[in-house]
Amino acid sequence: MSAAPAPGAAPVPPLSPARWLVAGVLALGLFLMGMESETVFATLTQAWQKLFDLAGLGRAAARLQQGTSGLVTTRSLPAMATYGLLYVGGCLLLLHVLLRDARRTRWAAQVYGGLLGLCVLLLLIGQLGGHVPVAYKLGRRIIDFTISPLPVMILLPVLWPGTRRVIG
Repeated sequence: MSAAPAPGAAPVPPLSPARWLVAGVLALGLFLMGMESETVFATLTQAWQKLFDLAGLGRAAARLQQGTSGLVTTRSLPAMATYGLLYVGGCLLLLHVLLRDARRTRWAAQVYGGLLGLCVLLLLIGQLGGHVPVAYKLGRRIIDFTISPLPVMILLPVLWPGTRRVIG
């Protein structure tokens, strides 16, 4: 990632060894989370079920799950949401460690937020439109894209300090 700075861009010092170490640990954690997703989902599902049962909401959670289209997920909704938040949070933290700039991190967070908003919109269209399969399928594809390394692989070179002139 040591591309020549864009004309007019300030030179950026290289990443410190400590930042490389933190980035490596985060990347490894995300990799393992993806590789062991079944185990993570099983653990999250059990934890949420115990929490709902303790709160006396086990039946309500089951009814909510039954109303969810299989085109979106067959997993526990709270477990899926928790996994997604943990994974996206890890990706944003990794980007922040590598980019070293709160403004660039906010831009990355806005991209993730836009993807989440688009996904929610599509799932609402699918639900309110009488179970529109194409909206569910597209929403599911956006979920799959968001909870993958692809956004990091796209955002990192686009937002890398020193390769682009930052306006604003």
